[in-house]
Amino acid sequence: LNNQGIWLREGERAAADGSITGTPRNSRIASFWMEGPAAAFQTWEQLIFKLLAAEEEYERTGSEETLKAVVNTDIGRPYLPRSATEQRKSELLEQRAEPFPRRSVPDGVRFIEATVDVQGGKNRRFVVQITGYGEQGERWIVDRYNIRHSLRCSPNGESLPVDPAAYPEDWDLLLTDVFHKTWPLASDPDVRMRLMAMAVDTGGEAGVTDNAYRFWRRCRSDGLGNRVFLFKGDGLRRDRLINRTFPDNTGRSARRARASGDVALWLVQTDAFKDRVNNALWRDTPGPNYIHFPDWLGRWFYDELTYEERGSDGKWRKPGRGANEAFDLLVYADALAVLHGYEKIRWPSAPDWAQRETWL
Repeated sequence: LNNQGIWLREGERAAADGSITGTPRNSRIASFWMEGPAAAFQTWEQLIFKLLAAEEEYERTGSEETLKAVVNTDIGRPYLPRSATEQRKSELLEQRAEPFPRRSVPDGVRFIEATVDVQGGKNRRFVVQITGYGEQGERWIVDRYNIRHSLRCSPNGESLPVDPAAYPEDWDLLLTDVFHKTWPLASDPDVRMRLMAMAVDTGGEAGVTDNAYRFWRRCRSDGLGNRVFLFKGDGLRRDRLINRTFPDNTGRSARRARASGDVALWLVQTDAFKDRVNNALWRDTPGPNYIHFPDWLGRWFYDELTYEERGSDGKWRKPGRGANEAFDLLVYADALAVLHGYEKIRWPSAPDWAQRETWL
């Protein structure tokens, strides 16, 4: 292949007799492109093995990073993200819904996680999603609900709406109505499952981050600091998918949230995780990395899953003002599992925190 090959400039063509025709592109830069099979230090068998291993990792985790590296570096071709080739239609996902008992834990679930989004504006609320994880990335949507009413009352005794930005005590509802809540098993409703962990988004209108920090400090004082986590989308691209930080802005005069290095804040590579979750969404047969949906969720849920679009720069964005909470909360559930070392588990062996019996 190498001995009989010839180099062509852009615009040139080679005939069977070896003659070259065409007008070459005029450029001051000499650049060369050779695909993987011509490599002198890798056999074709090695290339195939690397590609198959990368495909297996993609099927298992939804991550395209290794696959992208193999295609770009070893095979020598441009890589087109899988998410860019998929048509995100909510009705296709809705058609896969299964008849699970409402708000119950299916048989394949090893543990359940809660992820919480904080919504402001006129419709202030905590948005809660419960995701159950089984083996090899297979997962189930167990529950989805909003916390709209606080324990505060008006002068006439009516419950006031929650205001996560203004009232620190409203965050205590995340303990009573989420963390300490249990869910019945689908196969035996008399047995209930506790949460393995909970992650809360700290973004939102002014005051939310400050109250999120206060909430986590209370959780730490109650011995829950290793099961309640604060998340924030990371605007910088980093090698690790999730990074622990300890914000400290005591030296700044103008600040949104008071932090003195005592609060653990986890920065999440949301675009990379959204690629992973999107890839998992479009697996259409149950097995590793498949996401199950209960049939009691409405079309609104699937619209939230598919509202965002992936740009050519690899960043996910909302094209308008539509809702995307279902997608974001699945992303945080994936990040919470990765944080605990889920991807390092060699099934069927699993640590105690990934054993179903631990949480019953």
